[in-house]
Amino acid sequence: MYAPKPLPEAPQWPHDITSTATPLTVDEVVGRALEHSPDIRRAERQLDIAAARQYADGLLPDPTLSFSTDRPGAEGFVPAFMVGLSYEVSALVDRPAKKRAASAGFEKRRLALLWTKWQVANHAYALYVSNASIGRLEKQVEQSVTYQKVAAERMQRALARADVTRDVAMRAETAYRDNAQLLGTLRQEHLKARQELDTLLELRPGTHLTLAAPPEPYELPQHAVDRALLELSQHRPDLLALRAGYTEQDERYRGALLAQFPRLDIGVTRGRDTSAIYTSGITVSVTLPLFNGNRGNIAVEKATRESLYQEYTQRLDDAYTAVDGINSELSLLDDQLRNARSMETALEASVNQARVAYGAGDMTLPVLVDLESRLLTQRIETAKLANSALQQQIELCTLIGVSAIDHQPLH
Repeated sequence: MYAPKPLPEAPQWPHDITSTATPLTVDEVVGRALEHSPDIRRAERQLDIAAARQYADGLLPDPTLSFSTDRPGAEGFVPAFMVGLSYEVSALVDRPAKKRAASAGFEKRRLALLWTKWQVANHAYALYVSNASIGRLEKQVEQSVTYQKVAAERMQRALARADVTRDVAMRAETAYRDNAQLLGTLRQEHLKARQELDTLLELRPGTHLTLAAPPEPYELPQHAVDRALLELSQHRPDLLALRAGYTEQDERYRGALLAQFPRLDIGVTRGRDTSAIYTSGITVSVTLPLFNGNRGNIAVEKATRESLYQEYTQRLDDAYTAVDGINSELSLLDDQLRNARSMETALEASVNQARVAYGAGDMTLPVLVDLESRLLTQRIETAKLANSALQQQIELCTLIGVSAIDHQPLH
């Protein structure tokens, strides 16, 4: 029966996960994402529609009941009537194909939902690590900028006393301004990552999450990648969904071919004429396929099947190409990250030595500030390279169907 369902007047936010005082772990964030992701909810509604369509295509057509009557215009006659009950027998011909198509359509949506969950789980982990790493780096940069601001102000006072030259004071001021700009960029990136995570978790605007330290990521073994590639077409849900979609369309094409046969209605009748004579009979109605013959639908279903065939083969090629491309990209990023970390270690050693020298009066403050500014810039560059490598690792894990957290198969 019909029941109204009015639209909401205001957002309906789920329960607040920030009410707890303990920082959220990666498992809690991923679990919340799987429960409240808008993408997953949309995929679930599509699955509900596919289930309803499967139910509808499995129903038998209803019979047709007809009744007519005639009133005689002369005396001595009785009213005539005709009652008929007929059934579209030809509807049973393509019914099995429709049912198989609906079942394949339901399987396609189920696999599409699974693929969405894979992507959401790994994306939530990526946003979790990005927010945690950017937040940690932001605090380090804030401390350095505060220190460099004090140093720049000291240089300005020293310049006013003519204790340093103008170029020394300007160099300290420039280092402070540059790093303050870097801090502003980091804050913008952190805000963007935080907003994206809030949207994924369906949190109220303005919610501030406290995240626990993420687990240290580790590289996906190459043998696991190679093994997953061998079973990619039988394992990845999006490829399996496309395969199910092709099966669905193949059955719809088969059903269109079966529907070209003439429509056949068979029924029984019972009537009485104006002379009060009762009659019984059988009616047969056949559609003559002279002008239509379902040829238009056949052409559409056949072309659609060919389009899905091309889409599947292209997606399969793209899957292998994407994995190979990410492997090459990761190789380059690993080399760059190794060099960046080596340079960061060398700069840290130089800064530590410079601080000792500055404390002993063997080095001026501008030189120390310049070294610390270089170290800060290098730390930011190293963190960005590490985040890029992590994002590529997560994308690779999604493509081959393993968890980005522990590299276990996704289900």
